Amino acid sequence: MSTTGGATEVGTARRACAVAISVGLLAIGVALALASHVPYDPPFFFPALLLLPLYVIASRTALDFEFRQGSLSMTLTHLPLALGALVVAPGLHLAMRLGAVLVDSVLRRRLSPMKVAYNAGAAALEVGIVAVAVGAASGDGPGPVLWIALSLGFLLSDTVQVLSLQLVLVVLGQRLTRKEVLQPLTVVAFTTTVFAAAATVALSAAWTDPSSLLVTLILVVGLNIAYRGYRHQAAREQRTESLHAFVKRLAPFDMADPQAPVVLEQVRELLHSRRLDLALCTPKGQWQHLVATDEASRHVETRDLFDVAQEVASSGAPSLAGRGRSGESQRMATPLIASTGLLGVLTAQDRLGTVRGFDMSDLRLLETVGAELATAIERGRLLADLERAATTDPLTGLPNLSETTRRLAALLEENPEGVVLAAVAVDSFREVNDTLGHQVGDELLLEVTARLHRALPEAVLGRIGGGRFAVAAPATQAAEPEMFGLGLRAQVEGSAQIGAVGTHVRLSVGCVRAPEHGAEAATLIRRAETAMYSARHANGGPVLWEPAYEVKGQRKLAVVTALREALSGGAIGVAFQPKVDMTTGRVSGVEALARWTHPALGAIAPDEFIPLAEASGLMGPLTASVLRQSLTACKGWQRRAARVGVAVNVSADTVLDPGFVTQVASLLNAVGIAPDLLTLELTEGVVVSDAALAVVRMSELHALGVKLSVDDFGTGYSSLTYLKGLPVDEVKIDKGFVDGLSYDPADRAVVRAVVDIAHTLGLRVVAEGVEQEGQEGILRGLGVDEVQGYLHARPMPALEMGSWLRRREAARL
Repeated sequence: MSTTGGATEVGTARRACAVAISVGLLAIGVALALASHVPYDPPFFFPALLLLPLYVIASRTALDFEFRQGSLSMTLTHLPLALGALVVAPGLHLAMRLGAVLVDSVLRRRLSPMKVAYNAGAAALEVGIVAVAVGAASGDGPGPVLWIALSLGFLLSDTVQVLSLQLVLVVLGQRLTRKEVLQPLTVVAFTTTVFAAAATVALSAAWTDPSSLLVTLILVVGLNIAYRGYRHQAAREQRTESLHAFVKRLAPFDMADPQAPVVLEQVRELLHSRRLDLALCTPKGQWQHLVATDEASRHVETRDLFDVAQEVASSGAPSLAGRGRSGESQRMATPLIASTGLLGVLTAQDRLGTVRGFDMSDLRLLETVGAELATAIERGRLLADLERAATTDPLTGLPNLSETTRRLAALLEENPEGVVLAAVAVDSFREVNDTLGHQVGDELLLEVTARLHRALPEAVLGRIGGGRFAVAAPATQAAEPEMFGLGLRAQVEGSAQIGAVGTHVRLSVGCVRAPEHGAEAATLIRRAETAMYSARHANGGPVLWEPAYEVKGQRKLAVVTALREALSGGAIGVAFQPKVDMTTGRVSGVEALARWTHPALGAIAPDEFIPLAEASGLMGPLTASVLRQSLTACKGWQRRAARVGVAVNVSADTVLDPGFVTQVASLLNAVGIAPDLLTLELTEGVVVSDAALAVVRMSELHALGVKLSVDDFGTGYSSLTYLKGLPVDEVKIDKGFVDGLSYDPADRAVVRAVVDIAHTLGLRVVAEGVEQEGQEGILRGLGVDEVQGYLHARPMPALEMGSWLRRREAARL
């Protein structure tokens, strides 16, 4: 048997039970009515047929009582009921009552057959109980005995009606709380007493003066109109207060927040709705539903709700459909519109109770609530976006450094036995970024992210900066740190097709293990990165962190901090080493070498602080300081050694800086020295970084009159073909080739080749690091133009350089 078929059979059985209850009420009512009699002989004639219109009119003038979870409607049928019980035969009275039920339920309200059956049974029982109660109170006319009889009859009949209605609702599957059962009985007890007293007074007056019935009828209608006006005003004030309280406590709304169902339940109670649906449109164009009912709050997604949301979203206007009191399902909906456009649709279905259905005032309330809710949703999304931006890397969608640190801390707390963490650097990222552009670089990072996810789907994964990632897993799930790192490299490294571009993913991996290498997340990430930087000099690693790395890292930080202070305080000095012409023996120029002695750190070698200056963005200020000092010193010794220029080393980033040419020109003008006395020594890396831009910048410098030299030629990306298109004046042979001249034929062959091609291109050749006369003799034989090294002089301060030049020139003469 299918689920749908089973549900249909259960529903049919429930309706059959409800009809059986209604038929039972009808049978009992008919039996009681036929067993009773008319106890009084009225002093006036009353046509029995008049009861039918009186019942119809009374059923349309009801007193409505609304509660939080439902409502109760008490019609004014007690007056014709009391009149009929006193002066009309019970059988005829019952017929008029049932006729009025049919007119009201079938012709006017068009209720379902099951509801018509119940109303007929309840009306018959009402007539039967009141007829029996009045028949037992025989007397000369209306009085205290009749009032007591009517009160008991009304109370009993109304109580039985309420309880039977609740029984039918339970049979049909509706759950009722204790409060929902007892609250209507309290209202019945009060209204029964009032109606019985009013009926007794009206009948007593009619017994004396029959025309007073008309006055009584007018009075009842007037009181009913006044009550309805009062109830409408009170309901409006209550609704305004409830709306104000709701808006006051309404916070930014997020569908995923655990408080979202609570907020929706508050809206449902405010609208007095049986079911409320909040449908939000997702970025993918789908609908996400949150539903609150009078039973529970839960997420659902049904075709019916989807159709309503689609219809209202398409029209962009509120809608009200169905008739609330006719048994037909009623629904009102409004679009949720914010500054960004349509957010969703809010739909209220079936007003609680049977007092009335939704009307235009409810629709206006729904629109107001919808507008406030739309604002709260927009604020919630804004806060979620801000939170996401604060914790998520916008490119990869991974946790950023702060969020990765938080998640790693949680992982450490959950796994006291240990955690393995790897810091992963994509070595090819910068190369791809610089050569193929940032878009390809970003796609490379996305590819690495996907591979890391596939490699360790359950691991804590985050992007901690640039092309660097952190990957952490419990020690129980990961191998030893080195094997963990090797596994990452094996699964992530390899060729990658980025669009139409083919590249290769290379990693450097540094590893730590908690708690051996630290107990705090931030410390572990820092130490893993320290090991990762060491892995770049160890073929990618993995490298396991050691305490010695911490000392090196602290040293680097101290040097960078001190360097920044030294540059601002002018504490960086310059030493000079001469270059000697191999033919004439004259000093052809001087190379400027940065020197720095810190009061606490001592003498710091250029090989240590210059790479740190490049990494920390201090190369520009350092180059400017060395240039200024070198040009000033050069101008000073022109009186002793005319036309002896100065050479200054500059980095690739400095040369490619668009403001560097202007800076050089300004310094030359400020010092007042001829541009051809300045030589800028560049490494081959300048051309490799950006060949086209390098040629432009070097041409601009050459146009100023500045000489250009290729330093350390043959140690980097060397190719003699680079020299052909570059505006350079000389090349410098690295000390590494000079050292092996006396015993290594290969070094002599390299130097001979460089000299031959450089001379063919019209360039001078300088050999640096010459320390022995034998080296100088070989270089002279190979045709080198100039030499530089300890053989002639060690680097010296500017004042000593001036004195040395004077002595050198005097000795030569």
